[in-house]
Amino acid sequence: MFKHFFLSAQISPAKLKAAKLTDFIFCMSLLAVLSSCSVNPVTGKQELAWVDESWERKIGEQHYSHQQQAGGGPYIIDPDLTLYVRSVGKKLAQYSKRSHLPYDFIVLNDSSPNAWALPGGKIAINRGLLVSLNNEAELAAVLAHEIVHADARHSAQSQEVGSLISVGQLAANVLLSNAGYSNKALQQGIAYTGLYGQTRYSRSRELEADLYGMEYMSAAGYDPEAAVSLQKTFVELSKDRRSDAFSALFASHPPSESRVAANEQTAWTLKRGGVRGKARYQQEIKQLMTRKPAYDLSDKAKKAIGEKKYTEAIKLANKAIKIEPLESEFFEVKGAAQTKLNRSSDALKSFDQAIALNDQYYAPILRRGILRYELRSYESAERDLKASLLLAPTQIAYIKLGEIAEEKDLCAEAAKYYRQAAQAGPQNQQSLQQKILALQASCR
Repeated sequence: MFKHFFLSAQISPAKLKAAKLTDFIFCMSLLAVLSSCSVNPVTGKQELAWVDESWERKIGEQHYSHQQQAGGGPYIIDPDLTLYVRSVGKKLAQYSKRSHLPYDFIVLNDSSPNAWALPGGKIAINRGLLVSLNNEAELAAVLAHEIVHADARHSAQSQEVGSLISVGQLAANVLLSNAGYSNKALQQGIAYTGLYGQTRYSRSRELEADLYGMEYMSAAGYDPEAAVSLQKTFVELSKDRRSDAFSALFASHPPSESRVAANEQTAWTLKRGGVRGKARYQQEIKQLMTRKPAYDLSDKAKKAIGEKKYTEAIKLANKAIKIEPLESEFFEVKGAAQTKLNRSSDALKSFDQAIALNDQYYAPILRRGILRYELRSYESAERDLKASLLLAPTQIAYIKLGEIAEEKDLCAEAAKYYRQAAQAGPQNQQSLQQKILALQASCR
C-alpha cells in the first residue's frame, strides 16, 4: 500500500527512502503501543496499559488535596466520622487485588450525594451521601465500588491519551459552582485543573465495579444484598424529582434496572447473610444527622444568594449557626451574603470566624482576600490570597495578586502572576495576555 502511494505520487528515490524509514518508525511505534498490554489485576483480562502504577500513585497524590478542596474540603467538624469511614474502607481494601496501593478514605463537607476515586486508591465520600445510606453494608457497597475503580485502573484508563501528556492542564473546573452562591464573575475566575474524580465511567466499567465490589464486601463479611438494595434506591431516586440532588452521582455512576438485575445475579453466587450493621451505622452518623437541618438551611441560604435574596440568606445562615455554631461553612455563607449587601465590616467578621473554625479550606480565605483587596487593604489581601493558593490554585487569586503587584509598580511580579493565572484556567485568556504584553513593554 505504501509503495503504491509513493509511486503514484512520483516521489524521488531519496524522499521515498526517507518516507519508508518514517513509515517503519511509525509502524514500529504503533506496534509498541498496541503491544503495551497487561493483565488487569481485577478481571484477569488482557488490556492496553497506557500508564503504570507509579503514574497512578503520582497522580493520586498530586490531585488528592486539590480534589478535596473542590469538594467542600474535609469534614473536620466530626473527625470520628472520617475515622469510621476509613476503617470500613481499609477493611474492604485488604481484599482488593492491589491491596498494596496507598488507599485512603476521606469524608467531604458537601451536601451533594456523591463519591469518587482517584488513581492510586484515593477515595472520597460526601456527607450528603452518608445521610442517604441505611446501614454499614450499604456504605461498604459504595466504598467497595470505588475501590474497584481504583483497583482495576478505571480512572486511569478513562483519561484520553492526549491528556496524559499534560496532566496538569486537563479540563478546568469551576470551584464553588456546586456551592451555588458565587456571582458569575467569581465563578468564571475561580478554576483549577485535573478533577479525576468526576470521570464518567462506561456501562461495562460500572458493572465491573459492582461485580467485584460485591465480591470484596462479601469477603469482608458484609451482606452483598446491600449492593442490590442500594442500586434499587438509586434507580427510584433517578425517576423522581429528588434526582436533582443526586445528579453528580448519577452522571458518573448512572443507575439502571440492568445494574440491579446484574447485582441480584451476583448476590446469588456469594455468601449470604453477612453483616448489615444498621445499628452501628446509625450510631456513627448520629451527629451528622443532628446537624443535617443546619446544612439544609445553609444550602437554602446558598440558593437564596444565587437568587439575590441576600437578607433572607443571612437569616437562614444565622439559623444554621444557632443549630451548629462550630461549622465554618455557615459563617462563610453569611459573609458572602453580607458582602453582596456591601456590609464589608460584618462580612470580614464572618469570614474571620469561618477561618478560625477551619483554616484548611481555601474558600473563606480566598473570599476574605478578595474583600480585603476591594477595600484596598493590599497587604492583608496579599496574605490571604497567597494562603488560599497553598490550598487550591485558583485563577482569581493569581489575578488579584497581579493587580496588587501593579498597584505597587512591580511590573515583573505582576506579569508573573498573570502568567500563572493564564495557566490556572481557560477563562480570561485574552485579557490576561493583553496585561502580560503591556507589562512586558513597560518593564523594559
